[in-house]
Amino acid sequence: MKTAISYSTRDADKSLSPSVSPASGATAAAPRLSKTIDDVRASVFGYVESAQDSLAAQGYLPARLNLNKGVIRGLLEIYCWGYWQIYALLQRLMKQAVPATASGDWLDTHAASVNLSRRPATKARGAIRFLRSPGSSKETNLTIRAGRIARTLPDGTGQVYRYSTLADAVLPAGADHVDIPAESEEYGAAANASAGQICELVTPVEGIAGVTNPADWLTGEGANEETDAQLQERYALAWAANNGCTKFAYMAWALSVPGVASASILDRHPRGQGTVDIVVRGADVLPTEALLEKVRAAIAPNVPINDDWLVKGPEPVPCAIAGEIEYTSGDPEAIRLAAENRIRALFAETSPLADVTALQIGQDLTLDLLTHTVMAVPGVKRVVWISPKTDVLTVPADGVARLESLALRAVRAEEM
Repeated sequence: MKTAISYSTRDADKSLSPSVSPASGATAAAPRLSKTIDDVRASVFGYVESAQDSLAAQGYLPARLNLNKGVIRGLLEIYCWGYWQIYALLQRLMKQAVPATASGDWLDTHAASVNLSRRPATKARGAIRFLRSPGSSKETNLTIRAGRIARTLPDGTGQVYRYSTLADAVLPAGADHVDIPAESEEYGAAANASAGQICELVTPVEGIAGVTNPADWLTGEGANEETDAQLQERYALAWAANNGCTKFAYMAWALSVPGVASASILDRHPRGQGTVDIVVRGADVLPTEALLEKVRAAIAPNVPINDDWLVKGPEPVPCAIAGEIEYTSGDPEAIRLAAENRIRALFAETSPLADVTALQIGQDLTLDLLTHTVMAVPGVKRVVWISPKTDVLTVPADGVARLESLALRAVRAEEM
C-alpha cells in the first residue's frame, strides 16, 4: 500500500538505477564511495614505492626515499589524510543527494522540488472541564477568566503538561461544571492527555474545586514535527500519485494534513462497487472530527466527481489484557513495569521503543505477539495469559486494536 523510491547500491564507477518498489518508509543505502584511511595510505605509499626507481632513473630523485620515517613520511601522511577526507565528503554528499537516504535540510530541499514541506508540530486543543466547589453557592454565576492554567501530574518520565484556557467563560447558576476551550503550552503528541489526566488547577479560581478532562475532550490533536522517514514516504507518494486518482494519490492527500499520523486506503469496494474508504489515524490514534474535516477538505478538490469516497477514523476494537509473568531473576516490580511499557507501545500511534512495532490499521492482535513483546524483558521465563482468551483478536480492515485495560502480575518461577 505504501511506496518508496529506492536506489540500487553499486560500485563507485557504476551508475545508479532509480526504481520504485513497495516499502514501509524504508530507505535504501547510498553507494559506498568512501575509503578507509588504511585503504588510502596503502594506495599512496604503494604508488610512491613502485614509482621510485623510474623517477630516480629520470633524475627527479637524487636517492630512494625513506617511506618509514622522516620528512617524506610526514608529508605523505598529511597528503593521505586530505585524500581520505575527500572520499568521506563524497560519501556524505551522495547520501544527501538521494531523496531516499537524505535527511534534515537536504531532504526538505528534495521535498520542495515536488511542492512538499515538512509538516510542523502542533499543540493539543480541547475542552477542559472546570468543576464547581461543593461549598460554592449554585445560585450564582462564576466568571472564569482566560489564561487559567491546568496541568497533569508527572508521567513516568517526570514530565508535566500544562494547558491554558483560551477565552473567558461563565459557570452558570445551577450548573456543576463548564467546559472551556484550552490549548497545551507544549507542541507535540505527548500533550494529548488521556481522560482524567488533567487534574490540577495551577491558577486558583474562586468557587472552582478542580479540573478534569473528559474522554472526548480533544478538538485538535497535538502532533510532533514530521520525521525524515515520514517525509521520505510522502516524497515517494508524490511521484506515485501522478498516475491518476489511485490509492497512492488518496494516501498522499491524506498525509499532507498536519496531525495525520498514518492512513489506510481501502479501495476494493468496501461499501459497494466504486467506493473508496480513507481510514485516518491521528496523533492520539483515534482522530478528532476536526482532523477528519481537514482531510476531507484536502481530498475534495482533487477527486473526480464520480468517485464515491469516505474519510473516517478506524473502528476501535477494545482489548483487555491480563496475565501472569513468571520470572527467574530481577526485581518483580521493575519487570512488571517494563512489560507494561512494551505492551502499551503496541497500541501507540508511533511506538517509542525501537524493537516494538505499533499495531497498524486492520492488524490482528495475537497472543504470540504479546508473548514475544513481553519475553524481551530480561529475567522473564514465560507468560500465562488470562485475557484475551482467544489466540487471535480479529480486527477488521477499517479497525484498530485499542487497549482497554492492562493488568499484569509478576511471580517467581518455581524452577529455572
